[in-house]
Amino acid sequence: MLLPLVENHMYRRLKKILLSPIDVFVFHAVSDVYDDTVNEKVDWTLTEEFKRYILSLKNHYKFISSSNAYIKLKSDLTRSNKYAVLTCDDGFKSVLGILPFLEEQGIPVTLFVNPKYLDGKSKREGYAVNPQYITREELWNLTSPLISIGMHGYEHNDATEMTKDEFTGSVDKCIELLQQHPRYIPFYAYTWGKHSDMTQSVLREKKIVPVLTDGESNYRYRQGISRKPIDGYYLKRR
Repeated sequence: MLLPLVENHMYRRLKKILLSPIDVFVFHAVSDVYDDTVNEKVDWTLTEEFKRYILSLKNHYKFISSSNAYIKLKSDLTRSNKYAVLTCDDGFKSVLGILPFLEEQGIPVTLFVNPKYLDGKSKREGYAVNPQYITREELWNLTSPLISIGMHGYEHNDATEMTKDEFTGSVDKCIELLQQHPRYIPFYAYTWGKHSDMTQSVLREKKIVPVLTDGESNYRYRQGISRKPIDGYYLKRR
């Protein structure tokens, strides 16, 4: 019994020596003032707090894109630099306000959006009417090479509560719309991080990279890319 435990411990230590982690961070809405008619507090970050945190991360990490991180996780034999990836879920309009800051800092960001909410008419339970979300026109105007556009479900629904046909249909609708965007990448961020063997199987069949929200660091690519939250609720607990 003892030998496997020792070997496992040695492997973890060796992995950390040879492979620095790639940490992927996720946020949602960022604005100067909290508005409870638009956001939930757990999904919101004060603009200045967000900027301070990103600059702090920049002192410890080199920021890279989601696509670059995927390549490194699949191919790196060793990795001495600590890399970070910045992602944003839901496509809140307020995020447009911090994109110039990220551009100025040379920091790539991946926006995971729900295509149905780009129409400005549909509602999402618990949130205001969708003019609070990025519109289709605004999304198509985001052409900076520092920006990538990924999927977050056609609607913000729990993938584990769908049948295989329903989930497949949701993914297909995302692809149909978003693949037309010049910055589209075949990455799918699960809403609330919820996934199952079925959803993972569907994404594998379609050659889409699953993006989780499980708080883990990434060393090698396995079942998907793990992420850590940096929203206001998390920052206040630090």
